[in-house]
Amino acid sequence: MAIQNYSDLITAIDSFTVNAGAPADLCVALAEEALRPLLKHRLMEEKVTTNVSAGQSPELPADFQEARAILLDGERIRPLSFQNDNLARCDLGYVVTGNTIEIRPVPSTDYVVELYYYQRLPSLSVSNPTNWLITNFPTVYLRASLAQAYHWLKDFDAEQAEKDLTSDALSAVVRDHTRSTMYGNTIIEELSSW
Repeated sequence: MAIQNYSDLITAIDSFTVNAGAPADLCVALAEEALRPLLKHRLMEEKVTTNVSAGQSPELPADFQEARAILLDGERIRPLSFQNDNLARCDLGYVVTGNTIEIRPVPSTDYVVELYYYQRLPSLSVSNPTNWLITNFPTVYLRASLAQAYHWLKDFDAEQAEKDLTSDALSAVVRDHTRSTMYGNTIIEELSSW
C-alpha cells in the first residue's frame, strides 16, 4: 500500500490496527507533535524578507521552528545569549524571544531583515492532505502514528516496536538532509589548508 496523502495514512493505520478503534486522526496529530522537535531537513527551509522601522523588532513567521541564518541589510549577524548584553559598539547580533527577533544593538534607522529558517511541520488534515514529510518520507508518518495508536490501544510492546521503527525511519530523513546539504571532501579541504 503506497501512502501518498492523509487519506492513505488513515487507511493504513486502520488496516495495521485491524480496525481496533484507535482514533487515526488523533494518532496522526499526536505523531506530528512528537515529530516536530526532531525534524530538520532542507525541505523545511524558508526565507522571509521584512522591512523594519528603526527601533522596532521583526516578528517571527507563524510557522517558525528554528533560525538558520539572519541577515541585517545583507550582512549575516550572529546569535547571542540573551544573558549577555555587553556588546562592542560595532558588533551586531540577535536573540529570538517570544515571537520576535531582537536585534542588538537596536538599529537607529530603518533596516531589512532576511530570515532563513526551518519551517514547522504543517499538520495533515482532510483540507491539507499532503506536506513535504508524507510526500518524501511516508514511513516516518506511518510508524509515528502507529506508535500513538498502539499506545491508545494499550499494546505497549507494539508501541515500543513502532517507536524503534520510527527512529529508523527518522534516520533516513537525517541522512537525506546531510547528503543534500554537506558538500566537499573534508580530507581535501584539510589538505588544502596546509
